[in-house]
Amino acid sequence: MPSHDASRRRIGLLGGSFNPAHAGHRQISVAALDRLGLEAVWWLVTPGNPLKDARQYAPYEERLTKARAVADHPDIVVSDFERRHNLQYTVDTLERLQTANPDIDFIWLMGADSLAGFHRWKDWRKIAELAPMAVFNRPGYTDNALSGAAAKALDAFRIDEESLELLTRNAPPVWVYFSDTDNPLSSTEIRNNASAPTGKASGDTHNVTDITAPYGPLAFFLDLHPDIGDFKADALAGLAQPQKTLSPKYFYDERGSKLFQRITTLEEYYPTSTEKAVFDANAAAITDKIGSGAAIFEYGSGASEKIAWLLDGLDRPAAYVAMDISKDYLIESATALAGGHSLPVAAVCADFHAPVTIPAGHLPQPAHWLGFFPGSTLGNMQPDSAVDFLTRASQTLGPDAKFLLGIDLEKDPAILHAAYNDRDGVTAQFNLNLLTRMQRELGAILTISDFEHYAFYSEKNCRIEMHLRALRPTSITIDEQKFTFAAGETLYTENSYKYSPSRLAALFAQTPWRQEAIWTDEKGWFAACLLSNS
Repeated sequence: MPSHDASRRRIGLLGGSFNPAHAGHRQISVAALDRLGLEAVWWLVTPGNPLKDARQYAPYEERLTKARAVADHPDIVVSDFERRHNLQYTVDTLERLQTANPDIDFIWLMGADSLAGFHRWKDWRKIAELAPMAVFNRPGYTDNALSGAAAKALDAFRIDEESLELLTRNAPPVWVYFSDTDNPLSSTEIRNNASAPTGKASGDTHNVTDITAPYGPLAFFLDLHPDIGDFKADALAGLAQPQKTLSPKYFYDERGSKLFQRITTLEEYYPTSTEKAVFDANAAAITDKIGSGAAIFEYGSGASEKIAWLLDGLDRPAAYVAMDISKDYLIESATALAGGHSLPVAAVCADFHAPVTIPAGHLPQPAHWLGFFPGSTLGNMQPDSAVDFLTRASQTLGPDAKFLLGIDLEKDPAILHAAYNDRDGVTAQFNLNLLTRMQRELGAILTISDFEHYAFYSEKNCRIEMHLRALRPTSITIDEQKFTFAAGETLYTENSYKYSPSRLAALFAQTPWRQEAIWTDEKGWFAACLLSNS
């Protein structure tokens, strides 16, 4: 396909339930990469197709895992975008993607079987007007596809296979039909023939290599296969403790993640806005202290939204590596960031407790490494775990490294109480959502109204504690194991330590790091700390 505006990226989108993914999906994607000059193809694994029976779906995580194994290509990115944004219809997904990525030209990819039923999709004409489309033949569907209602209605906008430059030159609607792709596989047939021998053609799963370099636009993708936990096993073990407890990592299902995003926008919840104010007000001083030629390693990168000021302000940054536990979110976010910056970008899928060695030979040699850990996530760790984390980080980043931390400071307990007990009850919903997850995912027998959100500041321990407190005698039963609660008894769900400058200095003294500088807001509520291990 002829060259296009080099400042714009070209990404193919292949949507579907992938129930299961198979070699036909991969064949379409590889053909699209080659013929359309795509930078990457994103597989958008939908939680549910409104035109299909939801009862036929395999579990979502199983479909994602299978899709990643079948894709087996550095330029094919398997994404849970629709699940994370609670999207069901293609027209909404396309609009959301285009709004979030104004520098990308998206091309919608589909098989001939999808074109045959395209007229049944919600707002299908609008979909055709939003993005160019490339349709790939499947044996047995050619006639139905090209004689269908959608193909007839859009016939005037169809281009020849030899005129592919028009696919991005013409404003949509514009589409092309590739007649020579011939993989007959379908997800339906695979499901209906589950006893058939499996192999590569039907998407046989296999061990995924730990490092792929390059990985699409990324310099490398390193997968350490972090343990995301066993919800049932952890719940049973935690409920059996004298102080019943459950790891805060189980807060973040789809609803929990959305609730937390709401929390960060609340007037009472100062950490997010105050940290941003500290970084913004002191950006020049911070980047000057960091120095030239640094490569950045961000811990818990999420959507990589907090890194922009640092990348823009540093003098000749050498590279950026994003690290997160959520594989699909990590790849999607890092890939999007790579498209907007000229510096090399890479990704590491790992958790905070794993030793990480940055692969050699894939990035330019930096003057030094900079660790970046915003959000006061260090405060969610027990102090001894925080020491272990900082020690491992020093080993990962190597000698003469620096580390920039965002840390929530001690303050009036009334301010802390308000931040974790907002008047709209969003934090309460966030905490109580753990019980909803137990019911839905573990089949737990419990009464949610028997519990209340309970958060308080422990001055003795210098930390906020979050609990679910029983309002009356009650119980939680999982797999016929019954755990009783007396009135007032709690299920402990999270810590958030708050530090004073002196306690921070004492913490850092137990690690290879020393504090070079500290910046705070005018009220002294939040700090940015720059550390060095040289």
